[in-house]
Amino acid sequence: MCENYSIKFKEENGMVEEHNYIPSNICDIFGIFECSLCCWEANQEAFGSVAPPMYPIQGHPYILGANQAKRIYLLLEDTPEMYLAKIQDWLALAHDVHILKTAFFKHIRDAGLTYKVLQKSAAERDNNWMEEWLKDINTHFTASQFIMIDETSKDDRTIYRHYGRVPKAACDEPVFSR
Repeated sequence: MCENYSIKFKEENGMVEEHNYIPSNICDIFGIFECSLCCWEANQEAFGSVAPPMYPIQGHPYILGANQAKRIYLLLEDTPEMYLAKIQDWLALAHDVHILKTAFFKHIRDAGLTYKVLQKSAAERDNNWMEEWLKDINTHFTASQFIMIDETSKDDRTIYRHYGRVPKAACDEPVFSR
């Protein structure tokens, strides 16, 4: 029976006890524990209210400040393909903030920057800049200078799942194309 009782409810129980009712009877009537009643009395004596005052630091504070978070979001908008490890190194160098990848990922996720959002912003990139880059590559390099590696279509699969998992017996033999 773990409930959050209102302050008014707690105060009324304290007033009933002040009128010389037996605490066990009060607890039976209102369906509360005696230890809860004792805590409310102790809070009343210590703080003047049945509810203790709010602590100034409540919850887990963020490691990153508002300015640092804003600069990270701008960095991710400019270069959404950047890996967490690189951003973690950038934070350590530029802002002297040492943060774990998991905590940093949680911070980014809490801000609403998911992989899907970053992928969308990468797809909506500047096409004019892309054309300039392609012209620059075509003028300064030849095809023999490039090595292209595409391992994702080796067995007709991609690097991420489209539809979830398949039952264990439903798997066919893998198709390898060479």
